[in-house]
Amino acid sequence: MQQDLANPPEKRRNYKHAIDGLVRMTREGGPGALFRGVWPNTLRAGLMTSSQLATYDIAKMQLLKLSCFPDGIATHFTASLISGLIATTICSPVDVVKTRIMSSRDSQGVMHLLADITKKEGLRWSLRGWVPSFMRLE
Repeated sequence: MQQDLANPPEKRRNYKHAIDGLVRMTREGGPGALFRGVWPNTLRAGLMTSSQLATYDIAKMQLLKLSCFPDGIATHFTASLISGLIATTICSPVDVVKTRIMSSRDSQGVMHLLADITKKEGLRWSLRGWVPSFMRLE
């Protein structure tokens, strides 16, 4: 529903409300349409959580070894910033794929989608939306 207004008028679904969206998605695409994007979403959640937790602890330990970073707000803020940079960079390609899968009407699979967007956009697609993702995270 959020993506619908970004589509050209002839490709809009124009759901009236969430229940209408669920019913029409099920009717038009079958029950599997309700789960489009589950795997990329799950992969992204796992990558985000693991990369944030691991990099925060490592960054904090390394910062504490420096004499200019005592255990305080500045150290935790800096470790959090480093962790966010790394987690956002790791998750950005998965975010792009997840969004494209969820908004796609094509059901040819992830590999076809990756080949298609790489052919059209080069590898720049993998960092599309990086800044808003980082701003949301921090």
